[in-house]
Amino acid sequence: MKNINWKTIFIATILSAIILIPSLIAAAAEDEGKLGTNIFKLALAKLFYILRFPTHTLLWPFLSEIGATVFFGGLIFNCLFYGLLSERIIYLFKHRKLNFKPKNNI
Repeated sequence: MKNINWKTIFIATILSAIILIPSLIAAAAEDEGKLGTNIFKLALAKLFYILRFPTHTLLWPFLSEIGATVFFGGLIFNCLFYGLLSERIIYLFKHRKLNFKPKNNI
């Protein structure tokens, strides 16, 4: 994991948190039956099932018993995970683009 761009990780983490907050609220509204039938809100609620991975998907029995602090700490960890994952994907695309050399078939 060389050449980590911390600025990209920070920006991607903030963006994932900005998406996660309304997604969490929409998922809570769906659980309470108050979301309605708006397709955007339903998609936002379903997006929470993706954004809660890995901590809430893999460790749910543990997280549900501890309390709200660990629940939200897990969500913060997920945002950091998606920030790092996004940075690595961006790095791979940039690295692949720089090392791409077309073959001369003359």
